[in-house]
Amino acid sequence: MAILVPLLIMLIISNSINIVYVKSASKNLSHRVLEESSKGEAAQLLSYMNEDLYSLVGLERVIRGLYNDGTLSRPFYERLLYSFFDELPQKVNGLLIAFEPNMIGNDADYTNSEKYGPANGRFNYYLSRNNNFKIQASYFDMKIFQNESYTKALSTGETYISDVYKSPVNDKDLFYTWSLPIKVSNKVIGVICLEVFANSLYDSLSKIKPFEGTTITLFDNAGTIVYDSDKADYISKTLDEIYPYYNKHNVFNKIISGENLLFENFSGTLKKFYTYSFTPVEISKGKYWGLKITAPNDVILRESNIIKNIMFIISALIVIISAVIVPFIIKRKVTKLIGYTARDITKISNGDISFHISKDFLQLNDEWGDIARGLENTLKNLGNVVSTVKKSAEQVSNAANEVLVGNNDLSQRTETQASSLEETAASMNQMASAIKESAEGVSQSTSMVMDVKECVNKAGVIIEDSVNKMDAVYESSSKIMDITKLIEGIAFQTNILALNASVEAARAGDQGRGFAVVASEVRNLAQNTQESVKNITSLITDSNNKIKLAASSVQESQTIFNEILEKMDNVSNIMDKINTASQEQEKGIDQVNMAIDNMDSSVQKNASLVSEATSASESLLSEANDLIKAIEYFKLKS
Repeated sequence: MAILVPLLIMLIISNSINIVYVKSASKNLSHRVLEESSKGEAAQLLSYMNEDLYSLVGLERVIRGLYNDGTLSRPFYERLLYSFFDELPQKVNGLLIAFEPNMIGNDADYTNSEKYGPANGRFNYYLSRNNNFKIQASYFDMKIFQNESYTKALSTGETYISDVYKSPVNDKDLFYTWSLPIKVSNKVIGVICLEVFANSLYDSLSKIKPFEGTTITLFDNAGTIVYDSDKADYISKTLDEIYPYYNKHNVFNKIISGENLLFENFSGTLKKFYTYSFTPVEISKGKYWGLKITAPNDVILRESNIIKNIMFIISALIVIISAVIVPFIIKRKVTKLIGYTARDITKISNGDISFHISKDFLQLNDEWGDIARGLENTLKNLGNVVSTVKKSAEQVSNAANEVLVGNNDLSQRTETQASSLEETAASMNQMASAIKESAEGVSQSTSMVMDVKECVNKAGVIIEDSVNKMDAVYESSSKIMDITKLIEGIAFQTNILALNASVEAARAGDQGRGFAVVASEVRNLAQNTQESVKNITSLITDSNNKIKLAASSVQESQTIFNEILEKMDNVSNIMDKINTASQEQEKGIDQVNMAIDNMDSSVQKNASLVSEATSASESLLSEANDLIKAIEYFKLKS
């Protein structure tokens, strides 16, 4: 019985899914039928409305032909319209013809006319029926040419149909107007308008009954209700007034855009769900009215509910029959075979795969025989697999043991190598430290040599400057000597002149005595000056000699300093080379240290890897031994 419960649950679930699917498919089909019915009724409604347009098209062709033939008689056109209107059905309330200025005669000739004067002489003629259905004629003023029915057809050159509007006479009747332009050589010369009772559509709309309980509503492009089968007093009111909940479905905007719409809504008045189908009716190019057809869900889903109930009954019968018959079949045939299977599976679960399946079980030609043969093949294949795995486990155990021994030996040698590398690294670090100190000393020596070189350079500059200045002093002394010689010459000449003056004064006697005294004084002064100049010249000469000796000594010092500077340059170059060599040696030692560190790191990693490999080998050996123990759980055929 334990196997019966899942079977019954599967049957219930399967039939429940079928019921839901059939209900959904039936519902979609019913919606499709309602939608297609709406489209068909909308097409019939448009065809019925176009009958009036077709008759208007025939009249327009006649008038166009007459106009092309040169007929411009207004009485003629009035008689023509009267005859045409008299033949129209009573659903047509009025017929209007109106022309553009001066199209039918000269309008100026009719400005004083009782008929055409109010329209500034323009031709217009309107026929309608009174309450007794008698035809009466009338004429309009200029306002008729401003009416939308006239201006729309005139401006677009296309057929135009107005939205419904109330009668100006009784405020009860609703009308709509067809407007057709009269074209001559692609020019609109006038418009014909046909006014139709909106209630002429009611008979056709009332016959729409795709389902029991169907309701019909027709509304125009402005949202005004033209017809409502449910409530007659809704007519001439707007959708927003009567059905405000349509706004949440955006019904009006979708219809005037030419879109179909279908949705479900709960009626609070009737306490049940309804399906609403809205279909656009394109009454003229780009202008739509809306046709709404509603049907109760319990009606359109009646067939699906019947199918659902039938399937529910069938499912219940299947479940009941299964509950009665299946246990009997299981008890007669299945129980024994399940017992065989359970016994063999129990042996397998205990590790015994050395037995054979019963021959009676293997000889069955049904699904149970397939199970028995499959179980026999499973035992055979399982035995082969276990035997192979056991042999492989033993081989893995031996290999793992050998790998473990090799890893232990490798681990010892790796540790020895790591120790040697550590000692080498320590020695290299000491050597690097000594070379680094030597390099630092060489660097300091180089720096000191550069400082000494700089000082020598400065001294050389000072000595050179001293030589230059001594040369300048020597040159100045030479110039002073020249000047003193010049002064000495002048003093000598002055002495000669004073002597001559004294001689001349002596000759002059008493008159020249005073002059002789002056000349004598001048001579004495010249002689003193000459003596002083000689002394100065002697001193300058001695000074020049000493300056020459000093300049010579300074020049020799400069030469010595230049030699010292040249030798300092050589020492500096040698120290630079020693410094460069020390730095290169330090870099080489650093690279060697880095290489040793890398080798040490690699050896350490190798040691770690060897350790891991050793652990893995030990783990593999342990797993192989565990696998051998696990395989020994099975009892194999000898």
